[in-house]
Amino acid sequence: MNKAKNIVDFYVLANTLKYKIRTGWVEIDIKKERLESVAEHIYGALILAIAICLEYDCKVDLKKVLIMLTFHELEEIEIGDLTLRSGVTKEEKLKLGKKAVHKITQGLENQALIEDLLDEFNERKTKEAKFCYLIDKIECDFQAKIYDLMGAFQLEKAKEDLLYYGDLAGLVKERAKCASDYWIEYDKLKFQEDEIFKKLIDEIQKLKTIDIET
Repeated sequence: MNKAKNIVDFYVLANTLKYKIRTGWVEIDIKKERLESVAEHIYGALILAIAICLEYDCKVDLKKVLIMLTFHELEEIEIGDLTLRSGVTKEEKLKLGKKAVHKITQGLENQALIEDLLDEFNERKTKEAKFCYLIDKIECDFQAKIYDLMGAFQLEKAKEDLLYYGDLAGLVKERAKCASDYWIEYDKLKFQEDEIFKKLIDEIQKLKTIDIET
């Protein structure tokens, strides 16, 4: 087995995530010249995970968490970033994703380990998998808030997503006060059983200004 070649081949594929734009930002017409890539989302998830684990006693295996978060979007190399608007069911997405990851990781000696960790992530039964799932969601909500504070997220476009929120649509519409609230309020129930994430999403929602250059 030529490990060096297998790593190079894998990286060439993984590197494409730097250039794949997150579909959700395109669908809601975020008004920025350059939108977040999938790779940038992964970076954001890793930064949040490390910060949270350093500040709180999360009692999770950080190494396992970081591997899961690094690889959790690998499937998008093959199947793209499928959102609520895609019409693809969760079951179909899981099936397509599993097939894609198997193809992408072919040749790697630890292919089975990667596949098992991503299965664990998707099943959300372990502490690490639940933690990673919440990180993935809150990073997206955080980016929505940032775009909102930049004036790039339009309220009328945010309201379009109510069509995909099912039974939560009425609650979201009632509570949302700005564009990013439509995403945050939809996800908020996911964070309520975890005190750390509950506090974090509340702090994110309270943000009024940001002082960053992009």
